Amino acid sequence: MRALIAASVLALFVGTADAQRPMQTGRGGNLGTLVVANADLQKELKITDDQKTKFKEVAEKQTEQAKKLRELFTGGGARPDRAKMTEIQAEMTKVRDEVKKVTEDVLTSDQKKRIKQLEIQMMGLRAFTNEEVVKELNISDEQKTKIKEVSDEVNKDLRAAGGGFQRPMPGQQPDLEKLAESRKKRTEITDKAMEKISATLNDDQKKSWTELTGPKVDTSKFNLLSGLGGRGQNN
Repeated sequence: MRALIAASVLALFVGTADAQRPMQTGRGGNLGTLVVANADLQKELKITDDQKTKFKEVAEKQTEQAKKLRELFTGGGARPDRAKMTEIQAEMTKVRDEVKKVTEDVLTSDQKKRIKQLEIQMMGLRAFTNEEVVKELNISDEQKTKIKEVSDEVNKDLRAAGGGFQRPMPGQQPDLEKLAESRKKRTEITDKAMEKISATLNDDQKKSWTELTGPKVDTSKFNLLSGLGGRGQNN
């Protein structure tokens, strides 16, 4: 429960509730608010040193808020102080708005386009139910039915695949080997599901999909924690 609440608060930085959604089907988000601190994302977007300098002030604010959030959610099973959490949420909202303004001014049109492509990649299967994507691909009712069948099937398979991994108790370290195995199974399942959905698309739709997503990359590097003072932070 604490992890879910923390994810909800972190979602304020990206302006979406998708941080609460299961990882298995991918999740979208506003990567534009993570680019100021995520080194992997900066590398993908070819962020210049001059742009990094302009990001520095808001990036430091993000890191500070992430630190406060981690401190609030560490230490046993006690519930975090509600008043303090409300205060941090308000601060995060303010910082997020500052970040959005800076990135809107600093990022080039090509960089903004690539961010959008990466966001669609991060949606995974959910991209095919996204209103904007459905409209752009001109998904037919028959295709929508097929996509729903595939989604229902993959969710069932993912639940089964997750049965062998037990979440650790508070204070315990996870079994990294089992965690890696579970992730591998989930990736295989979702990759096969994406292939099935792709097979339902006609040539024009496949071309549009390629334009919407651009070159495929490992989007797991572009996550909330790595962009908020964790792995991948730009110093």
